[in-house]
Amino acid sequence: MKKGEKGLANAMSRSGDVREALGGPLIYVLVTFSMIIAFWRESLIGIIAISTMATGDGMADLIGRRYGKTNKWFFNSNKSMAGSLAFFAASTICSIGLSLWFGYTRALVLPLKTDSLAARIAFISAVCTVVELLPLGNDNWTVPISATILSSLLLY
Repeated sequence: MKKGEKGLANAMSRSGDVREALGGPLIYVLVTFSMIIAFWRESLIGIIAISTMATGDGMADLIGRRYGKTNKWFFNSNKSMAGSLAFFAASTICSIGLSLWFGYTRALVLPLKTDSLAARIAFISAVCTVVELLPLGNDNWTVPISATILSSLLLY
């Protein structure tokens, strides 16, 4: 492997293995792209799904690696309580923030009042936090699909 390829593999995967980049990172890009195409400017569904995956999963990884070494979940040693808390907090704050911003700028008409919207987004984030924890498959699929389904049911 050339030096540039090794750097790219390290940037895109946790292990530095080029083959890993064709797994999670590729799925992540495909799911995000699909959400953008299907939902981005028409409803909160895509905004919630993308922000939950991007900020929730991203912060869970960063915080979990840094602060989660000593607080792993008893049923999933690959996940930490610190990472799960970061997932919930980041996805909730980002999803509420983006929703309010899109409403404020009138890019979208919000389907609910602010307090009800925030409560439902927090619930969606909580369920997605649990989905990310469980070994149900690749969380790059399960989290945005869960967020999409829950947003469809709870926000419209």
